[in-house]
Amino acid sequence: MATGADRMTRASETEATKPVSVVVAEDDVLLREGLASLLEREGFHVVGQAGDGARLIELTRELHPDLVLVDIRMPPTHSTEGLDAARVIRAESPTTAIVVLSAYVDVDHAMELLAEGERTGYLLKSRVTDVDDFVQTLGHVAEGGSIVDPVLVHELVAAQRKDDPLGEL
Repeated sequence: MATGADRMTRASETEATKPVSVVVAEDDVLLREGLASLLEREGFHVVGQAGDGARLIELTRELHPDLVLVDIRMPPTHSTEGLDAARVIRAESPTTAIVVLSAYVDVDHAMELLAEGERTGYLLKSRVTDVDDFVQTLGHVAEGGSIVDPVLVHELVAAQRKDDPLGEL
């Protein structure tokens, strides 16, 4: 039977067998520490942790991680600080993978993130129920893929139908 580390050898390592480096940005310290511990256990290399968007940008500039895992709503206003930081990171470091982990379904934020193209993900915290799937998802995004939570896909399709006259049929 494969261990967590065995499973992640494929998902969290690059072609040069270097572990995927990650910065975790989450204002809830227990969740942030828990995510960092989980990722380390599963074969990722957590190089930094941030409690707000400004610190995430600083760490990303300094450490050049392969992946950032970021909450949208962070201090000081708990509105879009994480997303704003992700925009800066994408502009400054287009090869850095970005996964948004949010408690909220936000179609506008998801559309903006998806417009960025590859190396992006949007997951709902409440729907991450399987560690293996979560870890594989992060590995997939780090390798250049994109992932959107199925609930969010449903909301995106529903939002498109509102403006479609055929949607009433």
